[in-house]
Amino acid sequence: INTGKVLRGAPWQIVIFSLGMYLVVYGLRNAGLTEYLSGVINVLAENGLWAATLGTGFLTAFLSSIMNNMPTVLVGALSIDGSTASGVIKEAMV
Repeated sequence: INTGKVLRGAPWQIVIFSLGMYLVVYGLRNAGLTEYLSGVINVLAENGLWAATLGTGFLTAFLSSIMNNMPTVLVGALSIDGSTASGVIKEAMV
């Protein structure tokens, strides 16, 4: 494989866009969004498996409707990771 040809033909706009999305996510984390969402997820987890599963699904769907899906997935993953949920409930939210 010709490495130079691969690098010249790479979709650099998409690579730069993806890196920009990571910057947006970590900016939102630093602004406190993931901490706030972790609190919401904790409340959902305290109400059982069904509430946690459906609530996380609706929360993620709402976030996807107001921003791109890629940062939504990353924000959701960081929020779930930062929550106190564990075991089956945490796995269901993922």
